[in-house]
Amino acid sequence: MEGIERRARKDLYLFTLLHPERYEGLERYQTRLPGFGEYLAPLLPAGWRGAPQGIWYTVVPPKHRVPTAGFKLHLSAIPEHARPLLSAIVPVLVEEGVTFKVLVDDAMLDLNNSSIRSSGSCGKFVTLYPRDSQQFFRLLERLEPVTRDFVGPYILSDRPYRDSKVLFYRYGTFLPSGRINLHGERDASFLGQDGRLVEDPRLPYFSLPEGVSDPFPEAPGDEDESGALNGRYEPLSTLGTSSKGGVYLCRDLQTGREVVIKEARPHVNQGRHQPHDAVACLENERRVLRVLEGTGAAPRLLDSFQEWEHHFVVMERAPGLSLAQCMGRDLFGLTLEGSPSAERVRTYLAAFTRLARQLITHVRAIHAQGVVIRDLAPQNILFDADSGRVTLIDFESAYSEHAEVASPLIPLATPGFGLDLHPPPLHEKPTRQQDLRALGRVLGDLLHPVAPFFALAPERRQPLLEHFARERGIPEVFLRLVFAAEEPARFDALLDEAERTVPPPASRYHPRLDAAALRARIDGAAHSIEEQLRHEADPLDLPTDYRRCVTNRLGVAYGASGIAVALQRMRGAAPERLVTALVEEAARADHAHYPPGLFVGMAGIAWSLLELGQREEAERLLATAAESPLLGQGADLFYGDAGWGLTQLFFHHRLRDARALRQALDAAARIEAKLEKTPTGLRYVNQGDVYCGLAHGSAGIGYFLLRLYEATREPAWLERARALLDHDLARGQEHDSALRFPRSEREPIIYPYWAMGGAGLGALALRFHAVMGEPRYLQTARRIAQGLRGQYTVFPSHFYGMAGLGHFFVDLHQHTGEAEEREEALRFAERSLLFAIDRPSGWVSPGEGLLRVSTDYATGSAGIGVLLHRLLAGGGVPYLDF
Repeated sequence: MEGIERRARKDLYLFTLLHPERYEGLERYQTRLPGFGEYLAPLLPAGWRGAPQGIWYTVVPPKHRVPTAGFKLHLSAIPEHARPLLSAIVPVLVEEGVTFKVLVDDAMLDLNNSSIRSSGSCGKFVTLYPRDSQQFFRLLERLEPVTRDFVGPYILSDRPYRDSKVLFYRYGTFLPSGRINLHGERDASFLGQDGRLVEDPRLPYFSLPEGVSDPFPEAPGDEDESGALNGRYEPLSTLGTSSKGGVYLCRDLQTGREVVIKEARPHVNQGRHQPHDAVACLENERRVLRVLEGTGAAPRLLDSFQEWEHHFVVMERAPGLSLAQCMGRDLFGLTLEGSPSAERVRTYLAAFTRLARQLITHVRAIHAQGVVIRDLAPQNILFDADSGRVTLIDFESAYSEHAEVASPLIPLATPGFGLDLHPPPLHEKPTRQQDLRALGRVLGDLLHPVAPFFALAPERRQPLLEHFARERGIPEVFLRLVFAAEEPARFDALLDEAERTVPPPASRYHPRLDAAALRARIDGAAHSIEEQLRHEADPLDLPTDYRRCVTNRLGVAYGASGIAVALQRMRGAAPERLVTALVEEAARADHAHYPPGLFVGMAGIAWSLLELGQREEAERLLATAAESPLLGQGADLFYGDAGWGLTQLFFHHRLRDARALRQALDAAARIEAKLEKTPTGLRYVNQGDVYCGLAHGSAGIGYFLLRLYEATREPAWLERARALLDHDLARGQEHDSALRFPRSEREPIIYPYWAMGGAGLGALALRFHAVMGEPRYLQTARRIAQGLRGQYTVFPSHFYGMAGLGHFFVDLHQHTGEAEEREEALRFAERSLLFAIDRPSGWVSPGEGLLRVSTDYATGSAGIGVLLHRLLAGGGVPYLDF
């Protein structure tokens, strides 16, 4: 998911490459191979310096001088050409005295040439930084003849020089700006010719900033015409893109029908241990589809062709959406339905068995043709809700056992559905048994779609699915069906039994977490983190969310300060070693590395320090944050002025500091200028979208202004606070008298979460009711609760998972005193703990993505531990309540 969360989930896998259990950024990569630096050493004269920096090896001449931005050159290479290419170009680079960098080793070349890399990065092997335009032109002229015999992936963000297969150029930044943005990320911008900052977004196509001309404009008639592919297929929309090529919905101009066209680019995904590039994989799919004609299990192959270097396969458009899309949009399954009726459960189970029967029929039909599917996963299964038709797609890595088809061994599979998180060995042939195992994973995902977690903790699969089935009233035979998918004889009998089974009336599940169990689980969460602190050389280097790798390691949401406050809640005091390290690191915090905001910036760290009893350090850091040039760039609670202002109000509340109140008033004044009036209240347009909820929506800003009203008793702030909350509450959608809320205007997916969506809005409605006493806010919170009861989510966490929903029901219990609300909070705590991975030192939980563990406050065990502590001892929500 791209957007305000700042990371695309498509990049998540990059953070799993360095460590088997924790998310790590590639900037920490340390090669274990003889790298390209060693190869370059004898080619460079004395005085030239080279050093590894993450995945790159940077080479600097004695007279090092580069501009901050300009036209840079990139070279690509296939693995067997990498060293010969360096031998060919280095003499030119030395004569020119040009600074350059090269990927540090062969493993990183494999990575950069793979479709795992974004379309804006894929293919880059060497980067050259000309010191001026004259050198830029000379380098192109001199490098083109010496690289003429080499090939490499086409670099989509660049333009090729003449007809070169490896030499490309683009305009962008040369040197890091030394700045960060409001979200805590490195700023990839440069000063334009008019003196204004220009973003360098590394798009998957060639583009130039305003005022910069292409030094090699295309000749008239060479422009790319957006006509029909192969003169026949008119593009209608893009169904998916990656660096290996796109998938397009097109109209066949000869027949008038809609078709799907799949594209492959040469040399992408070709590496030392994977000789088959995207073109070879697509050709394998074409041959497999031909074999599967007549089975009804796969789309019919219609055509194939080549344009320029790109290869295309045309197939019929199968109806429906992928199972992954159906579950994500709540079109299939019971995960996001809080209290399904008995009729709804019966309808779902009937659809489940029909789908299971079609899937096993298709798998057997494919196996009967001598084909092993290899990548059977929800995103590769189309389901048409109207007709009930099921179609399997994406056979790039399928393996045909027929010699005449000559399928290569392509070790590609989906994490959680293949053997494990990593591709199977290259020379290991896939088996039909593996397909049946993947079928069981798919059927389990139809119950609760968290299969990637089971690759991390396979022992949790059975208890988690059993708990889900028990709460939903799903008969036990359906679980046996899921677990018996690898046993064909048992599977058929169980499928017949499941079709005959009528689910009994659902009975209310009563949580089993009593006070003793809560204490034990709180102790387990805290002790696990404490043990890691004892064994880590750096106490700030705890396993956390992947966003810590691109922001900072102290922030509240993903870093050490949130963990420290959580430990203080759970233990009464945070470990001294952690607090000491936190104080020392915070003393070095500056505007080049930390934004000013609450959840990833200095304000939140200062709040944490004050909670931890470090008043002097907290006040100093907050004073530093007050000078941030980023203040005023955003208004939301998570990153912007509302979170900054709320922190100032916390300091005013705790310390009675008049300066803090003045800072809060200044923040409110900056926010006012960004608000827009609507028929339902006031709204804030955040990064081009209008989000709904606590962290990024208008309601979170309204909460800050509510607290400002409490501090000043100025009615104008209360009026604006009400208008902001009312705007978001007006976005609620009626569903059986309950209220559900969309993520944003652009993405109207229902979100139940604490950070965005229902749970956070319900929490704020309760706080408005506590201050204002207006019954409608309590009524709204109850209607939100009605829609959330019994829900499961994909993640167990606080911000975007079940712990956050549990926090809302704790709030509701504290507000009303009603025992059933605490009981529902206990249920959410139990659902969160289904993801607890037991260790000798306690337990840990997976972070977002479910591929690695996390101990942080937003996504990991610290946030879950705080929920458990509130259930046992009461108290408010950290960083929200004073």
